[in-house]
Amino acid sequence: MTWSDILLGTIGAIVLIAALLFSVALVWSAVLTNSEYKQEERHWLELRGNARRGEAEVLGLARPPGRLTKRGRHAADMAAAELRLAYRDDQGALQEATLKTFIDEELLYGFVRGSKVHVLYSNATPPVVAIDRDRTQVEIPSTTTA
Repeated sequence: MTWSDILLGTIGAIVLIAALLFSVALVWSAVLTNSEYKQEERHWLELRGNARRGEAEVLGLARPPGRLTKRGRHAADMAAAELRLAYRDDQGALQEATLKTFIDEELLYGFVRGSKVHVLYSNATPPVVAIDRDRTQVEIPSTTTA
């Protein structure tokens, strides 16, 4: 075995390890980002039975730089979106919240600035806020019985 064989083998191993580490980092990043946008839906499930209900005004809608999308439960493309909302709590105080969530791409028009969205919020400080998916549609079901 010559020195060139050893050098090429070492370079190949380094490139392989670098590619593997890059792939792991890419998958890890995708999982974390997806989890960040799924958190709002988990909050909704937790708040459904024992939260305050309210109506919020959309102050702004933004999409992440990578235009993250995923397949929804009903095979529709769900777009990652960041919503800035303003709502009044039970005492009448104006509250603002920023939610990161997935919204069906065909329903994004319903979340433009000035539109109304039903929300659930907790009594915690700061309050946990989620879109009330029972009253505001964020995903188009595949059937009318869903």
